[in-house]
Amino acid sequence: MLATVNSNKSHAGRITQIAGRFVKQLGLVLVLVVLIPFHLLVADDAIQQDPSALQREQFSRAWHAATRGQRDIFRKSMPGLTDYVLYPYLQYEDMRFRRATVSTAEMSTFLDSHEDWAFTAGLRKAWLRTLGENARWDSVLSYAKGSSDTEIQCYLAHARIERGQTDGLLPVAQGLWAVGKSQPDPCDPVFSWLRKQHGITNGLAWERIRLAMEAREPRLTLYLARYVAEVDRVWVERWQEQDRTGYRRLDQASNWHDQERSRVITSYGLRRLARSDPDRAWQVFESLDGHFSWSNDVRGGILREIALWSAVEGAAGTSGRMRAVPEEYRDGKLLEWWVRFDLSLENWADVILTVASMPPDLKDDARWRYWDARARLASGDPDYGHELLSELALEASYYGFLSADLLDQPYTICPQEPLFEQAEVDTLRRQPGFQRALELRSAGIRNWARSEWKMAARTLDREGLRLAAAIATQENWPDMAIFALGNSGDIRWYDWRFPMGYGAVVDSYARNRNLDPSWVLGLMRSESAMAEDALSSAGARGLMQLTPDTARQLAKRHNIGYSGREQLMQAEDNIRFGTAYLRDLLDRYGENPVLAAGAYNAGPRAVDRWLEPPLVADPAIWVETLPYFETRDYIPRVLAFTTIYDWRLQQPVTRISSRMPAIDSGSMGGTTHSLETTEVVCRASG
Repeated sequence: MLATVNSNKSHAGRITQIAGRFVKQLGLVLVLVVLIPFHLLVADDAIQQDPSALQREQFSRAWHAATRGQRDIFRKSMPGLTDYVLYPYLQYEDMRFRRATVSTAEMSTFLDSHEDWAFTAGLRKAWLRTLGENARWDSVLSYAKGSSDTEIQCYLAHARIERGQTDGLLPVAQGLWAVGKSQPDPCDPVFSWLRKQHGITNGLAWERIRLAMEAREPRLTLYLARYVAEVDRVWVERWQEQDRTGYRRLDQASNWHDQERSRVITSYGLRRLARSDPDRAWQVFESLDGHFSWSNDVRGGILREIALWSAVEGAAGTSGRMRAVPEEYRDGKLLEWWVRFDLSLENWADVILTVASMPPDLKDDARWRYWDARARLASGDPDYGHELLSELALEASYYGFLSADLLDQPYTICPQEPLFEQAEVDTLRRQPGFQRALELRSAGIRNWARSEWKMAARTLDREGLRLAAAIATQENWPDMAIFALGNSGDIRWYDWRFPMGYGAVVDSYARNRNLDPSWVLGLMRSESAMAEDALSSAGARGLMQLTPDTARQLAKRHNIGYSGREQLMQAEDNIRFGTAYLRDLLDRYGENPVLAAGAYNAGPRAVDRWLEPPLVADPAIWVETLPYFETRDYIPRVLAFTTIYDWRLQQPVTRISSRMPAIDSGSMGGTTHSLETTEVVCRASG
């Protein structure tokens, strides 16, 4: 018994020793875990979940090293990424950097094997230009044919000259020379050859002078005058003098002889003068008509231009000038402005007549159906007017909502549930172009990601675009989903077309600045299609498309910290600045969202100019008659999107007309207006 007890004690002791060692080892492991940086543990976990994450991180490091000029780091990173889906982008960057020395065989093979990649067109252009810069004429002849780039075309022509292949080159060189702007330096040797061949004729020189004037490059004509025959130089001088004075003295042309040169100058001068002073243009036209034997096309074009700009300016003589335009020259643009002019005067009977004369596709547009209906109601044809409005009120659009307001009906918003097969979405996702786009986006290279996406999507049919929208939505890439659905025509997929990803941030800043969150969302959706990293050609950035200059001004005025343009690519910061700007504009324009939205798009100076007398009180007519086509479409789009965001936020939907107070002299003085709400239903729309 005792032996058994001692044996048990000994066994228990050994167990205790083993347990103690285990606890110590466990403690050491715990200490090591604590000492390992947390972000490495997280990164390791991410790599476990996504095996490509490590390659993506290495690729991103290499790519950004190249952009910073760190070529050694870039080159050392390449060998370990040869099996990565984006490895050709590193090859592209490498070849772009050494394109002056890479062999033609290597470069052409790479370009041909990556024809459907987004970088190929740009790399091919840069390479061909480099071949020309380095006078590698045989390579230029072999690879540059078919390029539409002017520099490359000139290098190709130069190569033909250097290799004696000049048969048929004369018209090619003449075509490169006879343009309305200065051509790039690589064209100079070609033009020198052209002069030696006596290929710059008097007629060709005069044609280029005409093109230069059309392109608003009058200084170029000073250089071109040397190529014009002595007898024609007087006409160049007359044209230059008229252009310097804005063609306001064009009536002097009544003393000119009627010949081709004088007809060209006067027809162009009248069209230019019409843009700045249509009344003066009409006076000059009347003094010259009959003196010059313009062709029917030229005369009809002059009359159309004067009538068009008369309507844009709201000139008193517009109606008569419109009627003077021969019917065959009354195109859609002219007819639209004819209606706008009559709208500004509320000449409803004339509105009906002009809309009726529009081409069918234009007449059937919601814009002109709405104004036709308004004209019918105002001119004694209410039955047909109500019929048109009833049809329009079934549409979830600016004109549909305005129509419902006139009929005092609820709004029609009939959402469609996005229908797709996930297996088909996954199949499209695996297509190389979409794979590249998504991987580039994950690597943080957004510009190339968009380029790859657009290339992959451009050949898709309607069903394919729907699947692409599904991919974009699942990847939280709202602007790509919006564009895909816009091209597919699925405008009722509202959940995807009007995303709510930034709703909470917008709500916070909007309410802090006493703004309507739906209006902010509607404007944001119009500005960037909800792309946090949107960048316009004018340098506007982010969700609400703010320029760095505007941000700096707002930072000073509102005491907002501003660290630079990259800050505007951050959603919350962009919304902070954007809502501050909207608050300023609403204060300036008396809480009028129509004027504030117009100023956000076109700038306050433009809106101030549009508020000068005579004013159009009806806000819908005021918007319709704005001279900037972009703002004329922008304000209705913001208002329609605002209405849909009201509905998406599941709050009372404000009638669009109650967001449009009258335009009057008090528009900049702090007026207020009540907001009427309406219910939303889903009615059959055919």
